[in-house]
Amino acid sequence: MQFAAFGTPEFWTRLLQAELRLTMNIVFGLVAGELLLSSGIMDRLFAPLVPRLERWGVHREVAGAMLVALGSSRLAAGMLSAAHDEGGITRREATFGTLSLAFPAYLRRWIVTVTVAAGIAGPAGLIYAAVLLVRSGLRFVWAVWLLRRCSPTRGAESGGDEASAPEVRAVPEANRGPRLGRLPGLLRRSLPWAWGFFALTYALLPQIEYLFTHHVARGGFLRFLPPEGWAVSVSALAHATAALASAAGAMKAGDLDVSHAVLALLVGNLAGTLTRTMRQNVGYWMGIFPREMVPGLVRWHLGTLLPLEIASIFLAWLATAV
Repeated sequence: MQFAAFGTPEFWTRLLQAELRLTMNIVFGLVAGELLLSSGIMDRLFAPLVPRLERWGVHREVAGAMLVALGSSRLAAGMLSAAHDEGGITRREATFGTLSLAFPAYLRRWIVTVTVAAGIAGPAGLIYAAVLLVRSGLRFVWAVWLLRRCSPTRGAESGGDEASAPEVRAVPEANRGPRLGRLPGLLRRSLPWAWGFFALTYALLPQIEYLFTHHVARGGFLRFLPPEGWAVSVSALAHATAALASAAGAMKAGDLDVSHAVLALLVGNLAGTLTRTMRQNVGYWMGIFPREMVPGLVRWHLGTLLPLEIASIFLAWLATAV
């Protein structure tokens, strides 16, 4: 997959199609989240688990969002946003609860991911998909630990971040009443930010690809990966399937073995982290959560993601020497 040149009809067609899908996801997530919470279904569903969840420092609405994330992470994030606005959960619970949604959401997609990865890149694709699953699971455990550690019921210590500031659950007067009345305001705040961040990162992707192919990949300190491996990594900026196909071609030609192909795929996954965060998360978060909460949420998102990605790359690099 090649990126369409900026300003061409193909560029605008692809961008508008992607923005339309993004809009539908956001609208569905917010509307469904408001309906679920206003119906009381989540309260009734998790009522038997409330004592145990609270002993573990996980509020029932956060636990409910984790299960809903198996179907839609945007829907689950919308539920946490609504619960936070009503005072049902604190800012720190909303922050770490949002981070914990990634693993349930990935479980739903992983069956497709592993099937496609193994089908295209064989053993290298299978190993790559397994690493992504294990890494996502470890991050989930980390997020839940943070959630428990800062739970109001456990008297957590403050770490100086917005997510760690002491809070007391209280329902603001402005948020009492019909829940669906919040939707127009949420959509007015969410959609412009989401559209803008997505369009910006989409437009910058060709420049990022050029930066990697003409500068980063030629750096002497980055020769741990052969040129064919960097070609695989850069193709991941377009799409994971493109990277898998590139890896399969390089292995078939004898340019990469399985271990180097896995390493290249993981490096490509790391390279796309920032653009994925901007496209998929930041714009949406800025629309549904209080503005002052978003910087801390982004820091925790990257702070719990990048170390695990770097660690997996290091282990894959060690495997190439075996």
